[in-house]
Amino acid sequence: MTDKVVEPSEIIVEQPQKQRENITHVNPWIRLIARFVDYSLFFLLLLSSRLLFNDHLPFGKYEHLVPFEFFVWIPIEALLLSTWGTTPGKFFLKTKLKQGKKHKLEYMTALKRSFSVWIRGLGLGIPVLNFFCLLIAYNKLRLLQITSWDRDDHIVVTHYPIGRWRIYIAVFVAASGILYYYSEKNSELKYVSSRVVRSIDEYPLSQVVTTR
Repeated sequence: MTDKVVEPSEIIVEQPQKQRENITHVNPWIRLIARFVDYSLFFLLLLSSRLLFNDHLPFGKYEHLVPFEFFVWIPIEALLLSTWGTTPGKFFLKTKLKQGKKHKLEYMTALKRSFSVWIRGLGLGIPVLNFFCLLIAYNKLRLLQITSWDRDDHIVVTHYPIGRWRIYIAVFVAASGILYYYSEKNSELKYVSSRVVRSIDEYPLSQVVTTR
């Protein structure tokens, strides 16, 4: 009895299955960090332009009520999402937006989304109100697996696996940038307020009292 000869072509080598990426569509903390990385970079750019052109706060003391910089970011974010398909924070934390088969949102869709995030998610940036808006948005995302602004336009947000070092760097950039910006802004607001008080004190009383 002779042994059967096995031809090389008959040898089947089992190929290891490619491990699927552990992606997720619900990660509120990564979404929040990515957004505040964008805010941090934009605010620092805004501050640099003010220092360069010796400009002042456009709304003066009223910026204590509604921080204008969050609103100014809306068309810029929409432009980035419609041209590049991402923003610096989203790119660094591997977060992608997709609408159907489109990997880039149309500008008006991106503008509508950014505007909705500003109102529903951030409460116009108004202190205290923004905390409650963020809390509500967080709970809805956890419960419904999607935010209201993404549901409106059928936008899917996907988070790809990232290393911890990316999170640490992103948190550092977001926190340090925003803290520095607002420390400078508060100093300027105090300066504006002091000028208003000084001008009132120096205003001649004779011009306030009407003559008969």
